[in-house]
Amino acid sequence: MKITFYASTNEVLSELGRRIKSARIALPATQKEMAEMTNLSQKTISNLETGKDVSFSTVVEVLRALGLLQSLELMVPEQGPRPSEIAALGKPRERAGRRAKEKPEAQSGWKWGDEE
Repeated sequence: MKITFYASTNEVLSELGRRIKSARIALPATQKEMAEMTNLSQKTISNLETGKDVSFSTVVEVLRALGLLQSLELMVPEQGPRPSEIAALGKPRERAGRRAKEKPEAQSGWKWGDEE
C-alpha cells in the first residue's frame, strides 16, 4: 500500500508496521532478537509491527537496529532558507573592476600567402 494524504492514521500505522516487519525478517531477526537489540520488550515490537500506536522513540530505536535510521532524513528533510529570506539578504556587493584593454594580436612574420 502506498501511504498517501488520504490514508487514515490506522492505515498508516499498519503499513509502517508491515514495512518494519519485512525489514526485520530480511535482516534476519526474530521479534525476540529485535527486542534484545533495542532493549524493548517483545510485546512492544509486536505492537509496532501490527500497527498499534507506540512511542516515536520506539520507532527510532527499531529503525536504528534495522540500519534504517537515515530514512528519517527523507521523512522530514531539513528546511533551507525561504526565497523571501534570500531576497531580504540581497546580493552581496562586489567591487567593480576595470575593463581589460583589448590587446592587439601579436604580429608574426608568417603569412598565408594570399595577403598583400
